[in-house]
Amino acid sequence: MMSFFIYFFIVVAGIVALIFIIGLLLPNERTATSECYYNASPEKVYNALTNNADYGYRSDLEEIVIIEENDGIEVWDEIAKNGSVIRFRTAHKKPYSLYEFDIVRGNGFTGHWKGELKATSTGGTHFTSTETIRMKNPFLKVLSRLFFNLEKFMHTYQNDLRVKLSEDIA
Repeated sequence: MMSFFIYFFIVVAGIVALIFIIGLLLPNERTATSECYYNASPEKVYNALTNNADYGYRSDLEEIVIIEENDGIEVWDEIAKNGSVIRFRTAHKKPYSLYEFDIVRGNGFTGHWKGELKATSTGGTHFTSTETIRMKNPFLKVLSRLFFNLEKFMHTYQNDLRVKLSEDIA
């Protein structure tokens, strides 16, 4: 019976060591970029992007708590429906064309988000968002690749924003 536990421990320790080694080999940064088009003007899209007080259209959020606001620079917590809390800070704003913020404190990660808006010939908006997350913990690097799909989160946000903008247009 004792040998079973020894073999079991060796197998579990081997799996943990393998995950750790894989995590050490993975890069500390992950980046995803997504593009979409909205029928709304860059001004409308920008105003929706930068208005953290109006978060009701976000299907993945329970709440946004604005911690600090000073001259257009905000620090805020996004509380997801699953209870996780991520803190953000405005990095740069250029009305109707650029919005950037830093991920100050996540669940073991930090990062940066950049949204670029360009007017289309039809008066709509070409929207490009790029998110970079950084993490050092080898286990988190492996887990993030298995369970944290950056592209899915970006598409959810873009689709939620599409619903918000169509409500504003109507």
